[in-house]
Amino acid sequence: MSSPCANPVSPYPGWELQIYRLSRTVTREDIDALLGSEELYIRDTAAGPVHIIHKYGLLEIHARIGGKRIDVWYNPGNGSYPAEYLDALIATRF
Repeated sequence: MSSPCANPVSPYPGWELQIYRLSRTVTREDIDALLGSEELYIRDTAAGPVHIIHKYGLLEIHARIGGKRIDVWYNPGNGSYPAEYLDALIATRF
């Protein structure tokens, strides 16, 4: 399965990409739950719209509705906190 973004580009210098394979496909309800009070950005791609969620400057989550994976950009300089936060977010939905 291809990445939600065909040519992933780091949102900030030094950020790294982590790909998470999910047990089921992403739904609109998942996007809304992951979004919380953050802003949603939608990028149109050849594979369909990619929903981009910025989580408190810690993470940038890229997901396509109907996809079975999400791409997550994070700053490795923030230690383990972003990974722990993301694991908690994913555990509550998938």
